[in-house]
Amino acid sequence: MGCDCNQGTQAQRDSSSNYERKQAICATCTEINRWVTDTPLGAPVHMLDRCLRCGCFIKPKAKIWGMHCPLDKW
Repeated sequence: MGCDCNQGTQAQRDSSSNYERKQAICATCTEINRWVTDTPLGAPVHMLDRCLRCGCFIKPKAKIWGMHCPLDKW
């Protein structure tokens, strides 16, 4: 696991449309550790859902401009 969320001291927020797009992609990914057990694939991402590949919390990472999915989905 290699979280890169805290690399920059002054993170810029991504645009709202790009943030929503990233979350939608993650919601359908099988490499997601859902906070709420038995959450169906495609359900909205919860604040505490994490990526199984990098260990990052998805919502905060998706909000930061320049962050990338470890699976190159965004």
